[in-house]
Amino acid sequence: MAAAVQDPNRAAVAFGRQAVPQLFEQLQQRDAPCSLRVLTSLCDLVHEPERLYQIVTGGFIAQLQDLLKDEDPSVRTKTCELLHLLTSHSIGRLALLSSSLLPPLSDLLDDSSSSCRRNVHLVLNGLAQMPAGAQALLMLVPKLMLKLRQMEEEQEEEEALLLSTLSSCSRLDPLPALASDGVPVLGHTLSHCSPNICREATEVLMALSIPEDGKRQVCEEQVLPILMGLLQNGDLQVQTNAAGVIMNTVIITTGPSSCLVLLR
Repeated sequence: MAAAVQDPNRAAVAFGRQAVPQLFEQLQQRDAPCSLRVLTSLCDLVHEPERLYQIVTGGFIAQLQDLLKDEDPSVRTKTCELLHLLTSHSIGRLALLSSSLLPPLSDLLDDSSSSCRRNVHLVLNGLAQMPAGAQALLMLVPKLMLKLRQMEEEQEEEEALLLSTLSSCSRLDPLPALASDGVPVLGHTLSHCSPNICREATEVLMALSIPEDGKRQVCEEQVLPILMGLLQNGDLQVQTNAAGVIMNTVIITTGPSSCLVLLR
């Protein structure tokens, strides 16, 4: 009988409950090829609810912190992929929020690897879907706004994920984004963007145009004419969001005349 062929891209996995502890023990070797094989096997295992629960409740997440700072970009990317898979479940999101991984994870927003940055955005976006996660990420809003300024056209997927995260955070508290020049930055984004980016950017602006300061900034930064143009956009969601921002903006109790002039 032929022996089973071991996948060279994956580490050997022990039977039953010994699988997870054994794989994390191998991660202590700090060898990039070995780490990649182990992380790939862990990404496979985490699809099993029992293994995911074991990783989360066994205190193994904290052991990933050093791998986020690994010199090999492939290791950093795979570690973030594992965190993304973990945070696709509420128990994983809560475990990550209670860990010390958020600071090193946010540092990877500036990583040289586009794949790594994409995985970081996926993790942050997953966290932002729950109120506790959005609350924890409010401190990152200034950095996210800075990253938005620096986005290039070929980074559309990253930009869409970043805007989605900003939207979740701003619905909880719009003030950090407003204090980070969110309205003018988003107005600039809307002036030359794809339908996908326009949908996400107008979602953020809807949250920012609720406070009085946000309404004022939409008027002063000449964003209303851009929004009026988006009412003719071929994407229905873009039209709806743009109308929502305009509606929020004109519902203002002080000095409405400047906004109304812009709408004529």
